[in-house]
Amino acid sequence: MSNITRRSRYFTGPLAQLENKSTGNYDIAVYREFEELGNISFFDYTWVFGDSLGALADKHLLNSVLWWKILEINPTITDPFDIEPGTVIRIPYVNR
Repeated sequence: MSNITRRSRYFTGPLAQLENKSTGNYDIAVYREFEELGNISFFDYTWVFGDSLGALADKHLLNSVLWWKILEINPTITDPFDIEPGTVIRIPYVNR
């Protein structure tokens, strides 16, 4: 399990215990805070096998490190490593 560093915006966030459907174990997660979607322009994207949030952020947000921006506007994604192909997600437009 990785640690949340002190510079992370989630460092002091409240914790949740979520079931990992792959293993049947429970993992500790930090509740995420979400922006109001009224302030964010986005487009829908259908997830395909082999996708990753980092690769999508690199392609659409021009920086793979910004994968968390995709995660933040998709509150139904609880495990960014277990997104089923066919799932429609939101990808924010980058300001160019």
